[in-house]
Amino acid sequence: MDLENKKVLFIAPVFYQYHTEIIKTLKLFGAEVIFLPEMRQSLWFRLSQKISSKLQAVIESKYRQWILNEIKEDEFDLVFIIRGGYFDVAFLQALKRKLSQARFVMYQWDSVSQNNYLPLIPYFDHVQTFDMKDAERYQLDYLPLFYTDEYAALRTQKQNKQYDIVFYGAYHSDRLEVIKAVSALCKQQGLVFKSHLYITKLALMRLLVTGVISYKDKQFLKTYSVPSNDIIEAYKRTTAALDIELAIQDGLTIRTFEVLGAGLKLLTTNDNIRQEAFFDSKKMMIMDRHNVVVSPAFFESRDKSEEVSFEQYHIKNWLRNALLD
Repeated sequence: MDLENKKVLFIAPVFYQYHTEIIKTLKLFGAEVIFLPEMRQSLWFRLSQKISSKLQAVIESKYRQWILNEIKEDEFDLVFIIRGGYFDVAFLQALKRKLSQARFVMYQWDSVSQNNYLPLIPYFDHVQTFDMKDAERYQLDYLPLFYTDEYAALRTQKQNKQYDIVFYGAYHSDRLEVIKAVSALCKQQGLVFKSHLYITKLALMRLLVTGVISYKDKQFLKTYSVPSNDIIEAYKRTTAALDIELAIQDGLTIRTFEVLGAGLKLLTTNDNIRQEAFFDSKKMMIMDRHNVVVSPAFFESRDKSEEVSFEQYHIKNWLRNALLD
């Protein structure tokens, strides 16, 4: 879709810097962009998620109505929605009535198992998902995630390697257990592992009190997040990065593309990467999350064979594919 002088309504989660990178790229393509978060993550809303599903539903309904009230008739040429986890059929029907001339595009970076968006599909002209199995199961177009310029720039930056493996991510599911296993193996094999597994102070206290996390495991957890610049700096000084996807999802994480876009080696628990055209066992090691094995030889190899082009996963090309007519 030619975006030159087009007005775009972009609705997505406020998730790290990714929404701002997409806005920036839409503007590079010549679009005028109005961004709205899919939900305002206020303290009141976050509390409602924990204490009252009815209160949460009221807040979500009021926010959807606010969006509809803010939008003028036929104000936009394109409506681009990522996730839409707080939207319902009634909202999409009303939005399409108000923007009857606009093209509606949805991209999913969640799996149906985590965010059931199937009822919303009929209200879009084009729907794509990062989850290859969802794409096959529900006859959707498959489009993996992307990397940005700041990671692409690392390919040409030469710096002494301080780490063999780095990991940055938030605590969820079995990540702590995988991190502990990788840490133990690295110590045995003389590999240097840097990890930052983030958890909020409140969540850590709750899990400690309930016995889900032991006090011995606190050493693997951090109660402060780090800016993307710190991650970039660590990537400059590492040979490989670790990826641990949410076990209920099949899609490749955005970390996968950032790591490979940066020219680093990748260790991942996601076996689905084998199905990608870019898969290269010299640069990508698949780990069994229940039986972690790390081979020192993987870090020592310096394969000079011709690399498969990764340019198609740059955010500019990703966005072009996402908005194809």
